[in-house]
Amino acid sequence: MKRAFFILVLTALRARADSLSEVLARMDQAARAFRSLSADVHKTDYIDVLSDTQVEDATFKMKKQAKSGVVLLAEFRGRDPRKMRIAGEKIEYYHPKANSVEIYDTRKYTKSVDQILLVGFGVSSADLQKKYRIVVGGSETIRGVKTTRLDLTPKSAEAKKIFNMIQLWIPENKGNPIQEKRLLGKENKDYNLFEFSNEQINPALSDSDFELNLLPGVKRIVAGK
Repeated sequence: MKRAFFILVLTALRARADSLSEVLARMDQAARAFRSLSADVHKTDYIDVLSDTQVEDATFKMKKQAKSGVVLLAEFRGRDPRKMRIAGEKIEYYHPKANSVEIYDTRKYTKSVDQILLVGFGVSSADLQKKYRIVVGGSETIRGVKTTRLDLTPKSAEAKKIFNMIQLWIPENKGNPIQEKRLLGKENKDYNLFEFSNEQINPALSDSDFELNLLPGVKRIVAGK
C-alpha cells in the first residue's frame, strides 16, 4: 500500500507543470542571450467550419537588428513555394513562380509588429506581461520532450482581431519554445500551429540572409492601392 502511494506521488511530481515564475525566469535568461534564430518549422493551419487542414514545411530565420528591430524571413517549400519577410512596418510575400511580391503595411493590423512575429523568442517576461495575460496551461510531453504550456491572452483590442490566444510549449530547463500555436475564430477552433526542430540559437546570420533576392521584372503589389 505504501509503495503504491509512493509511486502515485512520484508520478504526480513528474507530471507537475513548472510554476509560471519558473518558466518566465528561464525565458528571461534566454531572452537576454538571444541574438538570432534558425529553425525548421512544420506549420499546420486548420479551419474548423471547413474541416480543412493545410500542412507545409519551412525554414525560419530571425535576428535582432539595430535599425529595424527584429527581422524574420520564412521560406516555405512545397506546392506553394514562397518567402515571407517581416521587418520594420512591412510584411512582404514573394512568390517566385508568379515573380510577384505582395507588400503589406503592418500598422493597418497592429501597432506592435512583434505580435505578428514568433512571440516566444527574445522577449522578456516583462514585455510579455504588458501585452498578455499569462497562465500555465499544464505539463505536456511534445515529441518526447517534457514541457510546460503557457497560455497568452492578448490584452489589447487590436491584437484580439488577429488572434484569440497564443500557446507556447517551453521545455524543461530551457527558455525557448519548441512549439507555438495561435488560436483563432469562434471558440478557438481554428489555429496556426508551428512545430520547431533543428533550432539553432544565435547562429551567425548576416543581413544578406534576410534578403528576398527578387528576380528581375518582379511585379510589386502594394495592398490597399
